[in-house]
Amino acid sequence: MAAFLVSPSGRILDIDERSAAFLRAGGVLEIRHNQIRAATPEFNDMLLKAIERAALGSKAETLICQGNAPRQTRYTLLLEPSLHGAQPSQGQSQNVACLVFPLGRRRIASARQLMSMFGLSAAEARLARALCHGETLEEFASAQGVKIPTVKTQLRAVFAKTQTDRQVTLVALISGIPPLR
Repeated sequence: MAAFLVSPSGRILDIDERSAAFLRAGGVLEIRHNQIRAATPEFNDMLLKAIERAALGSKAETLICQGNAPRQTRYTLLLEPSLHGAQPSQGQSQNVACLVFPLGRRRIASARQLMSMFGLSAAEARLARALCHGETLEEFASAQGVKIPTVKTQLRAVFAKTQTDRQVTLVALISGIPPLR
């Protein structure tokens, strides 16, 4: 989702345009005066302390963060010391590579794969993938602009074609399929 390099104080040293656009959106993390900042003051303190620890040590730090909006995606923030092949001297700090990933958005089989494997329609494949990503039937219906009865009909068809009878079984089945891209 986003990757950038910061100094031990959180000053951004290197960032690509895609990552900068993600941070400029300001939902979870943001850029303020060329510094990485969290959306909330409480999390900002945790973030800066984690960056300092990563900069002084040789171990990565991991944080989970969420934006201000309700039901907003949560993210994993990995802070990795940038060693450049050498161990720092005791007490010497180094820059920190920051990687931001959506939490729980694992790669799953593509809609095309599901259509090919199980004979699902495009809409049924989208529903199956949405369930694997934790969406509810209501969220899926709203996102697709269809009514709940339509989604329930699609779900029954997905169950029949995949020979499953529960959402948890369906998700386990699809999650076990290696994704091809």
